[in-house]
Amino acid sequence: MIRLWEPPKRRLRIQSRTRFVVFVLVVVLTVLAILIPKKETSQVSYKPYRVAYGDTYWGIAKQLKQAGYKPKADIRMIVHELISKSGIKPHELKEGDTIYIPVMEGLE
Repeated sequence: MIRLWEPPKRRLRIQSRTRFVVFVLVVVLTVLAILIPKKETSQVSYKPYRVAYGDTYWGIAKQLKQAGYKPKADIRMIVHELISKSGIKPHELKEGDTIYIPVMEGLE
């Protein structure tokens, strides 16, 4: 069989050693930043809280934030923390349920 057209064979060459070194460093630093776990700055303990009539995760998170718990955090992150720690879905939360709320030193 006769080949009519064949692409030219090219060798990959490093044009600029500086660019290559910078590229490799960026890739390595990106991989390291993804793989290194983030450390929590403070230890948070949780205490049980009995849900009262009309309580919602959002309302409880709002009260915690006003009391000084994670004042710069988005309230949705606090709500997610409450849900994941308690294990009760928001639409299943009812009066008398026990959920866990964070307690930090000086915050009670």
